Formats: sequence, structure tokens, C-alpha cells
Amino acid sequence: MQAIKKIVNRTAIKAIDIPEEYGDKVEIIVLPLEEKEKLSIVSENIMRLEEKTAFATQILGDTSEDVWNDI
Repeated sequence: MQAIKKIVNRTAIKAIDIPEEYGDKVEIIVLPLEEKEKLSIVSENIMRLEEKTAFATQILGDTSEDVWNDI
């Protein structure tokens, strides 16, 4: 997949609101949108990888961290 990267004036981008804190110049990256089915498969694979991270298994999986059950 090819990407287009370009540095432009923040005020030149009209489609999205970019905060002034980003400065006068911003970098935009444009990626082609794949078919919805392919995008779903990629998203699903990423979610499966995230489930296996140490943070997810050790912190989020810890019963003492499960405060949402008390609400």
C-alpha cells in the first residue's frame, strides 16, 4: 500500500478542524481506503493482537482492577 505524506499549512485543511496548538504547519498522511471487508479483517486482527499484550493480560485482566463491576 502506498501512502502520500505532505507538510501543509494547518489553515489550508478545511475538511477537519485542527487546533491552533498544532502550530502553523502540519503533516498529512493519506492512505487508500480498502474494501470494507478487508478493513474489518485487519481491525479484527489488531484487536486479537492487543488482547495478548502484557497490559491487557496483567493489568486489565487483574480482578483487583475490575472496578466497573462495582458500578
